[in-house]
Amino acid sequence: MNRKETLELLIEIEEAIEHFDKRIEDAEWSNTFGYGFEIPQIRKKNTHNIVIYGMCIGRLNERFTKQLNTLK
Repeated sequence: MNRKETLELLIEIEEAIEHFDKRIEDAEWSNTFGYGFEIPQIRKKNTHNIVIYGMCIGRLNERFTKQLNTLK
C-alpha cells in the first residue's frame, strides 16, 4: 500500500470513528430526553448499543494506530 492509499484509509477510519461517536451521542440523548427515558426496553437497547459502538471505536483506533505506524 502506498503512502496516498494509507492516508486515504486513515481518513476513512477517522470518519467511521466520528460516525460511531455521533451514534453514541444520539443514544445517550435518547436515554436522557427521548423515548429511552420513558420506555425501559429502548433504554436497555440504547445502553447495549453504546457499549457496542464503544468497542467499534476501540477497534477502529487500533487500526488507525497500526496504519499510522506504517507511515513512519
